Amino acid sequence: PAGRPASLSRSVLTFVLLTLLPALSVADEAVELPPWHSVSTALGQVQLREFGPHDGPLVVCIHGMMDNDFIRDEWNPVASRLSEDGFHVLVPDFHSGPEELRPGKASGDSVRALVADLALHLDGFVPARYRSVASPKVFVLGKSWGAKMAAEAALLPQVIAAALVVPAFSEAEASALLPGIAGEVALLMVKDDPVVPFSRAEGLRSFLKEGHTFVEAASGGHRVVPEFVEPLVAFAEHLRDRFSHDDGLEL
Repeated sequence: PAGRPASLSRSVLTFVLLTLLPALSVADEAVELPPWHSVSTALGQVQLREFGPHDGPLVVCIHGMMDNDFIRDEWNPVASRLSEDGFHVLVPDFHSGPEELRPGKASGDSVRALVADLALHLDGFVPARYRSVASPKVFVLGKSWGAKMAAEAALLPQVIAAALVVPAFSEAEASALLPGIAGEVALLMVKDDPVVPFSRAEGLRSFLKEGHTFVEAASGGHRVVPEFVEPLVAFAEHLRDRFSHDDGLEL
């Protein structure tokens, strides 16, 4: 209206900018995510995002079961933080792959074949000229259904560690899988998870070797909650020396 003081107009403009800028910043961050791109594997074509330098230690993140963007993108905050610390992070979309890789149908054998193939062809930490004597090493993370697949992948000798976030598998499956993991394991659970009751934590931990890492969050449900980001980054940093080879090679 005519006659409104200029100071009031400026105050309104300032309020609008302060309200909108955080949202614009989030939108900018989303735009900066690495694009999905298709890679050829021994099992067929798979879409994935790649974070971080190609020559960084290799990390593979496995999403949950549901076929939606929220689940596919749930590892992005962890992948982004790991990339800031120099890790090379792969986030495959298992729904984009062949039938034998899709959630609900993928087997331990098919997931191990995929992880081994990704390590062989997308790892840049071990120079190609040394591949005949030094296999690339991998840290695998999984959430819910993906946690079970990460535990399956962790049976590979080149997988040095696994992080299992709100793992959705039975006690029988846990007793069959977890004791066979030779590398380090981090177990992360949420107290108000409606899918994987927190009461299962003690039983799951009983199948893990001594010295495993356990992280709990008070709330957030069946998700990779924000409180897990920094502990997962710290766990990866703790593993950094494990990616090196002790066979005298100058990599």
